[in-house]
Amino acid sequence: MSDQNRSAAEGDDRRRSQMDQRDLDILGDLVDVYDALDPMPPMLPEVVLFGLEISDLDAEIARLVDSEMSLAGASGTRSVEHAKRVTFSSDNLTVMISVQAQPDNALRLDGWAAPGGRLHAELRIDGATMTAECDETGRFVFESVPSGSVQLVLHPTDDSDPTIRIPVVTPALHL
Repeated sequence: MSDQNRSAAEGDDRRRSQMDQRDLDILGDLVDVYDALDPMPPMLPEVVLFGLEISDLDAEIARLVDSEMSLAGASGTRSVEHAKRVTFSSDNLTVMISVQAQPDNALRLDGWAAPGGRLHAELRIDGATMTAECDETGRFVFESVPSGSVQLVLHPTDDSDPTIRIPVVTPALHL
């Protein structure tokens, strides 16, 4: 290909890759269609910001391994998932939580950490914190937990398994 033909082809590519106002209007219309048919869940920004708050903690991050979720939302729209049973795992710890609805619209969160043994459990809930102590088997309970975004942090203690040296943090989830 000659230099002149190459230059002409590059100019055509540049013109094709540039967007004009009509392209932007079409993309705007597409955004409006998606917003109407499949809107963003209202709590998504809150969950993202809530998850970012943990960045100041020197911790091991657990990853979601398994979950049982219940769906809430109008038919034909993106449903909101609420956790019922979730398992997280990190290099040194596995945590399973079970969420039960209570008559007063609050939730009960039962958890098990393995290896077990006297961890300090902290549940972060929309700017507040609840605490519980794990028994020697790793079991812990949080009563009267409000619905919303939560994040579990398990702190080692003098009596916990020596392989757990720094806190283990779960991703934020919506209860």
